[in-house]
Amino acid sequence: MSYIDVVEEREDLQYVSTAAPYRAPELKSQPPCEIRYIDEMDVSPLVRAEETGDATFIAAELGAARTADERIRMIRGILNIIGFSGLGYAALKLNAQKQPEHAYLLRNYLSTDLLPRSLENGYLLRDPHMRRAFESSRPHVWDLRSLVNASRKDGIDPPLRRYFDGMRENGLASGLAFSLPIPRTTMRALILFAGPPEHCEWITDSVIAQALGLGLSLHQRCAAYVQAICRQEGANSLSQLQQRILGAVVVGMSDKAIAARLNTTVHNVDYHLRQLREKFGARNRSQLAYLAGRMQAV
Repeated sequence: MSYIDVVEEREDLQYVSTAAPYRAPELKSQPPCEIRYIDEMDVSPLVRAEETGDATFIAAELGAARTADERIRMIRGILNIIGFSGLGYAALKLNAQKQPEHAYLLRNYLSTDLLPRSLENGYLLRDPHMRRAFESSRPHVWDLRSLVNASRKDGIDPPLRRYFDGMRENGLASGLAFSLPIPRTTMRALILFAGPPEHCEWITDSVIAQALGLGLSLHQRCAAYVQAICRQEGANSLSQLQQRILGAVVVGMSDKAIAARLNTTVHNVDYHLRQLREKFGARNRSQLAYLAGRMQAV
């Protein structure tokens, strides 16, 4: 029997969820978005040390880990202590219709396939609970029963039915979700915790506080990885002139010297440098040179 059938059979029971009621938006379909998986080992050389952060105790401990594997074991250990079995982190870019068109998933920290499956099948923001979490930085508690009941308003097709059944079978029946902006990008990060209980009453204020601490610490590190990838993609999209200007900046040439070498004006060099700082998320010329040099060295 499908979990949806179980919910329907129990409609006569007085079930009260601590998840706040939410009216789902009219989303009849959502095309799957393009997913790019990020491996920590590949992107670490592109990240500045200060970007990964040490504002919390957990963030400092993660930064002190000697290897990526040690860091991942630390995160999963904390996750289990809190009581969750699943964790997901995704950086999402929305299109004009406010639907995800591009997503970056940190492969190392995916202890559940909930986020990839949601994105691949176009369910993420069709799910009213995930949309609510994505639209606000406030933590949102959810459970599978309230999620199913909210989704039934717009109809549950067979693929969505199988998705809900898979969540329950994999111990992802209740949890916590919230989102945060990723600085110097147009994206937001959705951070998702999930556990096996089918009711969300176990997610107390203490559990929420601990999950927020872990989630914020993880966000400091993962947001830096996403920023680095965006810088790399920006570099790959540079024009030939911008590439030559950037190479000249890396070796310390002045605007006047660059203009003379490239047979252009100082004003044109300044214009392209402003474009380059925006693409790389650099605050000044020195930071631009540093970031470009790091990418050239990889």
